[in-house]
Amino acid sequence: MATWQDEHVHIRRMAPEDYEEAYALWEHTPGMHLQSLNNTYGGIALLLSKNPDSCFVATDPEGKVIATALGATDGRKGYLYHVAVDEQWRGHGIGTTLINRIYDVFKAIGIVKIGILVVADNIEGQEFWKKQGWNTRPDVIYFDHDL
Repeated sequence: MATWQDEHVHIRRMAPEDYEEAYALWEHTPGMHLQSLNNTYGGIALLLSKNPDSCFVATDPEGKVIATALGATDGRKGYLYHVAVDEQWRGHGIGTTLINRIYDVFKAIGIVKIGILVVADNIEGQEFWKKQGWNTRPDVIYFDHDL
């Protein structure tokens, strides 16, 4: 898959080496909750190894990570994780470009349904996903369990 580039931003597949910069971005993104053990270096590296073609970063002209979008699939349904754009780079279509890349990968492998979890108090995130054409599921209550 080719990379997208304009004079300001370069988009490419995420690598484990991007973890520290990506995590710093996530820590500074309102509404991004990182309490899960899945958000460790090992957890993200595992996600990348299982989904190498559907996890992306955007970098600025100096190569600093300014946006991320991770796509993963269970073979039947796709999921988006850690979609984040540095505040000073928002409004340039970077987030939309990243998720469209993931959509293309998912379509190519036959995934027809995608889900994302947005924290209830992340109003800005909810508005972003609504503008992207996503619908809420009032019929579902999400549960999780740490092993």
